[in-house]
Amino acid sequence: MDGKWTSITSDNQNVVADVVAMDSPLPLKSRPPISTASGDIPKIGMELKMNENQLDLVDTLIAKNAAESEIVAELFDDTKRCIVGVEEQKEYLFLRGFSSGVALTDNDNVGTGVRVDYGYLSDNKDGVIALWSDKANATPISDLNRSIDKADAKGKTITDAFMDKKSYENARQTQEVKDLYAVFAGNFGTTKPAPSSKEFKNFLETELGISVTIINRSVKFEKDGVKKTVKAWDEGKVILTTGTNVGQLVWKRVVEDGHRSEAVNYTNGENGALISKYVTHKPFGEFTDIQTRQVPVINNVDEIFQVDTLTVVPPTT
Repeated sequence: MDGKWTSITSDNQNVVADVVAMDSPLPLKSRPPISTASGDIPKIGMELKMNENQLDLVDTLIAKNAAESEIVAELFDDTKRCIVGVEEQKEYLFLRGFSSGVALTDNDNVGTGVRVDYGYLSDNKDGVIALWSDKANATPISDLNRSIDKADAKGKTITDAFMDKKSYENARQTQEVKDLYAVFAGNFGTTKPAPSSKEFKNFLETELGISVTIINRSVKFEKDGVKKTVKAWDEGKVILTTGTNVGQLVWKRVVEDGHRSEAVNYTNGENGALISKYVTHKPFGEFTDIQTRQVPVINNVDEIFQVDTLTVVPPTT
């Protein structure tokens, strides 16, 4: 209701109860510390316009019952395009925030810049011994196992890994993977080819004992009439988690929903989305707007571990 998002993090580890003698006091244990990250829920929206010529084209094709009428009607279904546009932005913010720890809009966004910092723990972040693109020296299996072991030492059991397709392909072609896969596949010859993309996923999941998800998601931004394709996942990041439910969608009703204009036709969508249609007389045009206040929030960041495959860290002794 207050337009704020909050992510709560707690080092919620269970400890064993003590064995005590009869008539002895019970040992006092400490409660887990709690920290929070918070900020404002941003506004997301877009507008589409159909001018007189476009509306005339649609009306004419429908009136003639032309074969193309259904296709044209679909292409000019501005309500659907607005809804999809909001969903694409939310998908981008989630994947960018989940992979990097910070969901933000950049130069491709039209409007106010937004930065949503989920407060990923610096102690849960790690780099690699060698860049995964350095196929001769990279050690992707060892890098991931190091972070999995770090999580295990903190009482967190890693079950899932998420990475972008480029990092996955770089890892697949490294010498370490070729050597380990040869043993896995029973290949004891001198030639050790890289596993196929499908074989590598099975090998990786077996070797690490976790589920692996490859993210290859793009969205299209439009600014000043120019469209640009952007990868949603922050390149080079691998995220290790203790489960697949990592957050929630937080929303608030937009102001106009409670202060509606009589000249506008409104429709309510999911999670507080407000869709409006109105017509201007001079010049004539039909406008479709959507506005909403929504943001994906990542919770329990103490259970999220990040490996940056584009950052080299010296090996520990």
